[in-house]
Amino acid sequence: MSLGIIVLLLALLAGVLMLPEKVSPQAYRAALVALRSYRSAHPEENPRYLAVVDYSKPSYLKRMALVELKTGEQSFYRVAHGRNSGELYALRFSDTPESNMSSLGLFRVHETYSGDHGKALRLEGLDSTVNVNAFMRDIVLHSAGYVSLFTIIENLLTFNGPRIGRSNGCFVVATGDIDEVAEKLASDGFIFVWAKEVQGAERR
Repeated sequence: MSLGIIVLLLALLAGVLMLPEKVSPQAYRAALVALRSYRSAHPEENPRYLAVVDYSKPSYLKRMALVELKTGEQSFYRVAHGRNSGELYALRFSDTPESNMSSLGLFRVHETYSGDHGKALRLEGLDSTVNVNAFMRDIVLHSAGYVSLFTIIENLLTFNGPRIGRSNGCFVVATGDIDEVAEKLASDGFIFVWAKEVQGAERR
């Protein structure tokens, strides 16, 4: 690999690292509408945290915002999408078993457990049109080493773009983030997943 290409790749990486975390205003609005609708039918539930995942953003960005609902305080994390949903962007979505795609909509967090990837959160899909099979598909939130700057660098060097790794449809965060994310979401938390339809997002 020539020095010029290495310099170019390093410049691209520096650009990636300089980009701020970002979740679209549209994603926040859709998440709050979905949660408000759910809570109107379940007034006994009083969640403290809502994670908003914006799959209109590329995977190298911290495109999952964890929002404390009472204060509005936010923290941001990288999160992977399903391998059959797309490369750098998630463009295709499915609730079909074995599709290896991500699903859209509102999810409720259930218990924390220890699985093949260590600490993880079980999820229930709350939207009958886009994610109701989440529990049957074993769609959970866990961590993996492929959500990392190392993977972004590796993919740059192999000309696979500045992206993190991809999952089988689960929400996957960095290994260093799972304790913090699980601690916040484990107490009746919710996850809302949004994608920008005009970018060509497909649903199956």
